[in-house]
Amino acid sequence: MRRRLPPLEQIEAFIEAAEAPSFRVAAERCALSPAAFSRRIQAFSACLGVALFERTPSGARLTAAGRRCLADLKPAYLELRRAAAAVAERPDEAQAVTLSLSHSLAVGWLIPRLDAFRAAHPDIELRLRTERGTAALRRGEADLGVCFSDIELEGLTHQLLLPVTMAPVASPAMAKRVMREGLAAQRLLAVACPPELWAWWAREVGLSEALPAPAIYDLLHAMYEMAAQGLGVALAATPTVWPHLESGRLVRLDLPHAPAPGDYRLVAPPERRRRRAVAAVWAWLEAEAARTRDIAEAKIAA
Repeated sequence: MRRRLPPLEQIEAFIEAAEAPSFRVAAERCALSPAAFSRRIQAFSACLGVALFERTPSGARLTAAGRRCLADLKPAYLELRRAAAAVAERPDEAQAVTLSLSHSLAVGWLIPRLDAFRAAHPDIELRLRTERGTAALRRGEADLGVCFSDIELEGLTHQLLLPVTMAPVASPAMAKRVMREGLAAQRLLAVACPPELWAWWAREVGLSEALPAPAIYDLLHAMYEMAAQGLGVALAATPTVWPHLESGRLVRLDLPHAPAPGDYRLVAPPERRRRRAVAAVWAWLEAEAARTRDIAEAKIAA
């Protein structure tokens, strides 16, 4: 009877476990919980019928059989991935690249620029996945992403894309009310992540008066819409607030602004980053961010 090959995800888990500093790090790279990752390693060991790791006081260590398995399997595994990437990179076929980013950044910054991307790269189909974290990247469901720097990026290639500046904004009518009554007398609006932004902003700009607890929203865009309807004062972030400022539905108040405690970072798994189409999208995002970075600061600081 022909022996069945172990599933590719088990081979991938074994190679990650053999080369990562710990099973925990290897599990994160495979986007698995520690328990699920251990089950995958156990299933692979059972499939081969040999013990691949042994426990030591300093952690798991490859057995002699495990070292032989790694030496035999890793070159074949890498060649399989290379061949799959080569098929995906055939120049006569349109390339699809999936970009993961938050809903607010997609609406407030990226989508208005997609016509420029299509003009520059008509051979690449850019698909958007609105997701704040890195789960899609780690599962292989996205090729690259834009993540806020409060997200764990271990094992991923990343670099600064867009700095963020925070400043209070409101509808034109609400802005006049703030001038008459002061900020502390108004309903404040904030987002859940990062938390405690109003308290942070007050400390950064040296505001001494106590502020009321804000109403919390999961999405920046929802917060901006509430503010545009005159239902409160929002702590806005560049570049996501641009469309509302440009339309005049929101205006910046005559209050200080502050650099945010974090920034947007361009992120990708190292192997995806090397793909031709992904590299092209990465370079375009870098160039677009460089062209608009100064404008972002001017809009919120003006």
